[in-house]
Amino acid sequence: MKKLSVGGLALALLVLASGNISAQEQQMTCEEYMALGNELVNRENAANTQIEELNAQLEALNMQIAQLDRANADLNDQILAAIGHSESEVMAFGRELDAIIAQLEGLMALAPEVLIMRRGEVTAIDSRVAELKQSNIAALPEMMDKLATIDQMLAELKARVAQPVVIDYKVERGDNLWNISKKEQIYDDPYMWPRIYRKNKDQIKDPDLIYPKQVLAVPFGVAENQYLVTRGDFLFKIAAELYNNAGKWHKIYEANKQQIVAPDMIFPAQVLEIPK
Repeated sequence: MKKLSVGGLALALLVLASGNISAQEQQMTCEEYMALGNELVNRENAANTQIEELNAQLEALNMQIAQLDRANADLNDQILAAIGHSESEVMAFGRELDAIIAQLEGLMALAPEVLIMRRGEVTAIDSRVAELKQSNIAALPEMMDKLATIDQMLAELKARVAQPVVIDYKVERGDNLWNISKKEQIYDDPYMWPRIYRKNKDQIKDPDLIYPKQVLAVPFGVAENQYLVTRGDFLFKIAAELYNNAGKWHKIYEANKQQIVAPDMIFPAQVLEIPK
């Protein structure tokens, strides 16, 4: 019985000690929670203060932006007044330039022989761009940048169109060299017929006799050191254009004596060698 009583007393003391420890642990956890809560409150207060400061800065920035917008609007009005055009006209001008750039990109993607057939588009675009440049809107920086891009693309296309290339033309009923040369997709100039004749002498015995279904080689462009004579050309004019000195016409004459009957007689479709 004594052993049992001692054992029970020991058990009771152990339970009591465990209860005291649990209470102490619970008290420490609550203190930690309180400390954490205070820390979070402090953080929230600091965050709210920072938010108020940022909102104030944001409001100041919005005011600056509004001022800049008003200044830009005033400047834009002044620019429009200076060039004498409305904003809608300026936007339409820009859209047309964008469309021209897209059209030029399409032409640049064409094969040389196809581009030659559509060289009229390059000429038409070049003329239209020249007209657009006369507008006061062209002086705006944005438009100047677009026009510079267009000029670069046009220069490249003109150079490609000028490169020598030969296409095939299948003779149709009623065709003759004069009419073929007159076609817009060929030379758009009937007086250029001798060029087709000379290129196809192996199959054209008489320039007045060609036949349906014949396939003729049609040359376009000339080499860098050559010049294709067109209507209205004469040596004096060509020298002035190429050498910036009309007095050097005799250089061209001397280099082409074999095909120039007389210095004052050159003909369309002749290809002259141009000395450097």
